[in-house]
Amino acid sequence: MKATGPEQLNGKSVFVTGATGFIGKRLVPALLDAGAKVTALLRSRHGARTLEAMGAHVATGALGDPGAMETALRGQDVLFHLAYDMRAPAADNLDTFDALRQATEAAGVGRIIHISSIVVYDGWPQEDLTEDSPLFQTGGTPYQQAKLTMEQALIQGNCPVALLQPTLVYGPGSMLWTDRLADWMAAGRVVLPEPEGLCNAVFVDDLVQAMLRAAVLEGLGQERFIISGAAPFAWSDLLTGYANIIGRGTVRHVPISHLTARLPQEEPGKIPDTPPLAARISAAARGWIGRERFETLVQMVKRRLPQQDEVYPDRYMLDLFSTTGQCRIDRARARLGYAPEYDLEAGLAATHSYLRSRYGK
Repeated sequence: MKATGPEQLNGKSVFVTGATGFIGKRLVPALLDAGAKVTALLRSRHGARTLEAMGAHVATGALGDPGAMETALRGQDVLFHLAYDMRAPAADNLDTFDALRQATEAAGVGRIIHISSIVVYDGWPQEDLTEDSPLFQTGGTPYQQAKLTMEQALIQGNCPVALLQPTLVYGPGSMLWTDRLADWMAAGRVVLPEPEGLCNAVFVDDLVQAMLRAAVLEGLGQERFIISGAAPFAWSDLLTGYANIIGRGTVRHVPISHLTARLPQEEPGKIPDTPPLAARISAAARGWIGRERFETLVQMVKRRLPQQDEVYPDRYMLDLFSTTGQCRIDRARARLGYAPEYDLEAGLAATHSYLRSRYGK
């Protein structure tokens, strides 16, 4: 039961969902470089030419169509399942996932590499975490509930599966942990709590490395792996790193008690499983004109809007900005041979040209 390298993927047939997303765009070239025969599933032909030019085969169809998915998955050695539609209700994502899972088992796929999330743990983000930490049992957001339900279904299934649980994934194209944070710095100043917490994050190419290693792991059962960088770093180091690249932005520290006091009171009750209107409009627009064109238009509009001078964290971000918990990657190191190559300095260097281009530098 030893870890082997990505070269073992040479000649293997692999199927990728979410191939045009942030992580998928880094995974597909890595798979092709390793000699894998890649089939990428797309909802439409948007993005197909780019993938085909790389050497990937493109299949178009809906994840929620079990018959079509079973046909597409026959003969596949590995399914890399990255797709999750943040602009759709969690219930819809669970329905499409269940259809894909059934099709995977019916087609006899060799193994599944499933991208889950660190949020399935009850102690995230404040506690130290390992794969043996308690999973949350009740409450949580619809996203958390969906991710945990997916994990449980795969653990109980018959197909070997590696459940990769990344922390905050940053790098070129990360809407949440690169684009949004850089936009905040471009606005002027970001307020952080005092004392400041740790950022448990992983550069996207390190996550891809873990995925490739999981795809060829000997003796894979149904296993969970936390994937993060070699060590957490200060949030201010990440933010000022982005500021140095784009040439603007500062941070200011405010006592956490003051930041907590200015937050609105939480309303008790269940969190609704309904994406905001803006998210639904965004999803429709991406379908009409394609992801790349839509994101270019959004960036153009943002540059023309009046900017805030200072960005304060909401409750969720304040929780992240103040955490002292650390996510352990010992199991991924020992079992997969996972060895993170990107510390923060290297991750920022690899993101430099992307951010400079995005801000017209």
